[in-house]
Amino acid sequence: NCSTVDYPSAGAGGVYALALQFQESVESILEMYGGPREEWKDTFGEQRSEGDLATVTYKTVTYNPERAKLLKSSKPVHFVLGGFDGSLFKGYTLVLDVLKKEMNSILQKVHFELRMMYGLYVALLLFGFYAVLFRPTIAGSYWHTERARNFVQML
Repeated sequence: NCSTVDYPSAGAGGVYALALQFQESVESILEMYGGPREEWKDTFGEQRSEGDLATVTYKTVTYNPERAKLLKSSKPVHFVLGGFDGSLFKGYTLVLDVLKKEMNSILQKVHFELRMMYGLYVALLLFGFYAVLFRPTIAGSYWHTERARNFVQML
């Protein structure tokens, strides 16, 4: 069940619809309370050095009652803040679990098939050794033995 308190119909389409609602909520929060759209940057995927992370510190934290009211009254803000411990995170975890199980079963099948191919290769190699080297050698030794017997009988 992917339904949420803030958007009960968002979970009807599963995790994908819930993720879209999450993205729309983030964009609406940025539009309402953030800067202009031209100043938005997609820096989530950029790598940051440890020095960059060390410079992000807070010297003082003050309580702003207006922002606290915003957290309680704004549906998108509440939905985004609750998305990390709610249905969205659990849904993605379930999807990842299914993908991991599928990957493990595929890898087990591939491993089994590779072992079968290796066994077939070894069997064909042994059969080739037997057919190409061993049998002609034995047949040649019988022929030489027969020639040696004939020679001995002639003496």
